[in-house]
Amino acid sequence: RLQELAPLQVESIGMPLLRRVKNHLKPTSVALQLFGNTANKNIVSLELQKLRDLVENREIKGEFGDSPGYVIVVTSSVIIGCALYLPGRLITQFPRHMFTAQTWDYMLQGKGWVSGAP
Repeated sequence: RLQELAPLQVESIGMPLLRRVKNHLKPTSVALQLFGNTANKNIVSLELQKLRDLVENREIKGEFGDSPGYVIVVTSSVIIGCALYLPGRLITQFPRHMFTAQTWDYMLQGKGWVSGAP
């Protein structure tokens, strides 16, 4: 079967964990959801309304850490994904499809996080 697939132009195989962004490596939201629980720094905890502001406005103002760079965003101890912290602001790096009306309804009911929850 591999011989049949050989002519295909494959860019990548498997789950992406990091993406190259200019001269930096950015962790993917999926990677953080799977492995972020082992992190002990660069974590930003947001109340649900602040998370919603971040998603809807693509960034929020405030101080969210000691040093600029990529951070893990959590709410209610649930890892949401990656954001970029720059002094005075937090910029979402979440995939645009990650949040739907159903996702917000599910989270508001206190059921945690399910991407695209029914």
